[in-house]
Amino acid sequence: MQGSEASKGNGRATPSQDVSPNVSIEDEKNAFGLLAALAVSSAAGGPYGSLKESLKAAVTRDPFDATVVTVLGGAFLFYLAEKGKNPKVETYWDALVFISTCLSVGYADIFARTPTGKAIASAVMTLGPAMSGAILDSLSPSEAGEKARVPEELFKVQTAIVDKLDAILEEMRGARAKG
Repeated sequence: MQGSEASKGNGRATPSQDVSPNVSIEDEKNAFGLLAALAVSSAAGGPYGSLKESLKAAVTRDPFDATVVTVLGGAFLFYLAEKGKNPKVETYWDALVFISTCLSVGYADIFARTPTGKAIASAVMTLGPAMSGAILDSLSPSEAGEKARVPEELFKVQTAIVDKLDAILEEMRGARAKG
């Protein structure tokens, strides 16, 4: 958007302005088609649902490995998508810096320029923070077993308290009936 256009109104691009010159109408149609296919597949219980469940299980089982695979694999895919088209992505290491920053604050001087790169970055930015948080939040197997027992112990304590309150209530009713 040119300076004179930005000074008109609120500075936002209008639909007629070319906001992303590297994205063709065909790329946008393909992206919307992919989103529509995912939505239909999800609603019909198709492969998207099983993929989603598999990913959730992998992150739950071992969040550290899932995050490492996401960062290294995402960087590789981002590098393939952006090399030769993005002057800031000349090496795999450039892509690795970009993808690793997508896990948290997203601070870098590298930005996705291709539709594929934008899709990869969006996926990592959406899932990455939760995955990196899961690394710090994960429990060892002994801690997980201990945590699972806590509700059962709490239930026993609560049952004992309710039984004691019932006994007190019966005693009060008995005293009232006598008096």
